[in-house]
Amino acid sequence: MSDYYEPKVLRAAIRKAERPKLFFKSRFFSNAVTFPTETVSFEFQEASRRLAPYVNPHLGAQAMSRDGYEVRDFRPPLVAPMRPITNDTLVQKALGELPYNSGVTPEERAAKIAAQDIIDLQDAILRREEFMCARVKQDGKLIIKGDGVSAVVDYGFTNIITPDAADRWTSSYDILGYLEAQAEELQKNGVNPDMLILGSSAAKALRDNNKFIKLLDNRRVELGEIRPSQLEDGVNYIGRLVTFGAAFDIYSYAEWVPDDMDEGKLKPIIDPETVIMQSSRERNSMLYGAVTLNDESGEFHTYMEEFVPNTWFTRNPPQKFISLSSRPLPMPHDLKSWVVLKGVVTGGV
Repeated sequence: MSDYYEPKVLRAAIRKAERPKLFFKSRFFSNAVTFPTETVSFEFQEASRRLAPYVNPHLGAQAMSRDGYEVRDFRPPLVAPMRPITNDTLVQKALGELPYNSGVTPEERAAKIAAQDIIDLQDAILRREEFMCARVKQDGKLIIKGDGVSAVVDYGFTNIITPDAADRWTSSYDILGYLEAQAEELQKNGVNPDMLILGSSAAKALRDNNKFIKLLDNRRVELGEIRPSQLEDGVNYIGRLVTFGAAFDIYSYAEWVPDDMDEGKLKPIIDPETVIMQSSRERNSMLYGAVTLNDESGEFHTYMEEFVPNTWFTRNPPQKFISLSSRPLPMPHDLKSWVVLKGVVTGGV
């Protein structure tokens, strides 16, 4: 049974484990890129929209400059949850076991506990990644705080708009016209937005907007439909909205996570008064820096992987530890491919 705790065996268990289906990460940051170093490189490029030049046939072709790109380096934060296995863990019956004479030995229970621990640790990291992706999509930056860790990753995102009082989503406000204007700005950047992701308060404001409901009820002009349905991962499909400049599928995201800034409190993963407008075809990357660990002999090894398991033990008191380490960092490829509307109801978040 002891072989089960070897890191190479645990890595195989990780690859077999089914990962949680997480909306922001799986939909927009599904491309995983691992690096051989702890530092990863961001590459941003703004594609220009040039017209091919007219030329005099006697003068020949005219040169066009290539699009440049910017490279930034950053050391992703280490995410490393850990679980201890003690004698008390092994003698206590597992969930679903018979109270007495279950026929499960402590060694067998240890293997099952280790397998479940790896899944739980991986799920915790994936939820952290989902939270990171959600903050990048809403803020254009990451605030990283932890025990001895404090950093800000600023991607230079500028498409954040806080509507003034005249543009708040009241019951009589022209939400459709406002969304048309924002879609036109994205189209100038070469993006055809077809997706709206709404926080809970923004979704209610849209639902209760008189002009919006009246337009949908116009039998002569088909401007959309409201057809609520629940999808996977807490995502709710609200319906479809058709404007004269764009057509949107509308979603809300009812997922909650622990608040890093206020222990014990839950917060929605998308701010209640936030709206994200973007293309459903947008694809970004999740970058992973290398993880360095030492083995039982003290030798250091560097792993170019998304998740790196490790085990160690103490004799007094007798304990075995299982940890899972990762250095994830979301990387958006085009900083002008989406727009964030904040505080659309009251001006808050």
